[in-house]
Amino acid sequence: MNRNLTKSIKNKKFHLKIKMHPLHILRNNKMLSRAGADRVQTGMRNSFGKPESICARVKKNKSILSVRCRYKDEDNVINALKQACYKVSGFQIIQISKNWGFTKFKSQQFIEYIKKGKKLKN
Repeated sequence: MNRNLTKSIKNKKFHLKIKMHPLHILRNNKMLSRAGADRVQTGMRNSFGKPESICARVKKNKSILSVRCRYKDEDNVINALKQACYKVSGFQIIQISKNWGFTKFKSQQFIEYIKKGKKLKN
């Protein structure tokens, strides 16, 4: 994702914010599968397992990451997000926000406030 954006957008004028981090540890209790394995192994007793990998548990309709960029680079960001969707399991939707950057203000409202010279509180 980051590599695609740095190649397509000049001067690296974008801001990528990752909202979900892999904190859940996946463990595996290795089992033997040969003749006489039941005599060597303890089965499910003390079956905590060794750490194998990590993952992030994401609920439905939660945003995984956000990207802030200029309007002219919007197509490049959408293409990079589409390519990143193939790397993540499940069904992802790309949403374009009407807000200005990562703020809670709408784009048109923000531009009007700046023209009037008002200060905004986030």
